[in-house]
Amino acid sequence: HGMGPRGSALICGYTNYHRLLESCLADLKKKEDCLLCPTGFAANMAVIVAVGNIASLLAGDEKSFKDEKIAIFSDALNHASIIDGIRIAERTKMVEVFVYKHCDMSHLKTLLSCCTMRKKVVVTDSLFSMDGDFAPMVELVKLRRKYGFLLVLDDAHGTFVCGKNGGGVAEQFNCERDVDICVGTLSKAAGCQGGFIACR
Repeated sequence: HGMGPRGSALICGYTNYHRLLESCLADLKKKEDCLLCPTGFAANMAVIVAVGNIASLLAGDEKSFKDEKIAIFSDALNHASIIDGIRIAERTKMVEVFVYKHCDMSHLKTLLSCCTMRKKVVVTDSLFSMDGDFAPMVELVKLRRKYGFLLVLDDAHGTFVCGKNGGGVAEQFNCERDVDICVGTLSKAAGCQGGFIACR
């Protein structure tokens, strides 16, 4: 098909097989669509950097600068790809970052309630690889409904492992519809290469 075992769509061409994979991953994650990335690391960075870039695009003039800033709340033990993405997004000066104690929903709630910024994003690993613990999904969903933030879930270690259909941690905790953006990788349970972003 004109592609090597490690070739990306960017180099080897986007085929109907890439599209089929994206559609299948979107279905698995109960999302409208999916975008393939070269790696899971790249997928996480892309999402977080996009948040920063969207904020700067929304702020058309100096007056709306402060109103359009986005607050990012990140778990203290999030993966390095999320942290690197946050560092790049911070360079736009359009995001403000709040790190909450690992899986501490009381601390997150305090940070959310004290934050005066309208646009909020909470990003967390779903299954933390170093400790083996789950993000408190039920509590996160309750906070999402109360504070209206965008919930980004890095499900690298839950995809194809957790849930009845392998849909991941959100499926296992029956809250797939409450996760706005799901990031995953094909290099863990799938034993392949690449990452993906699934969302509405």
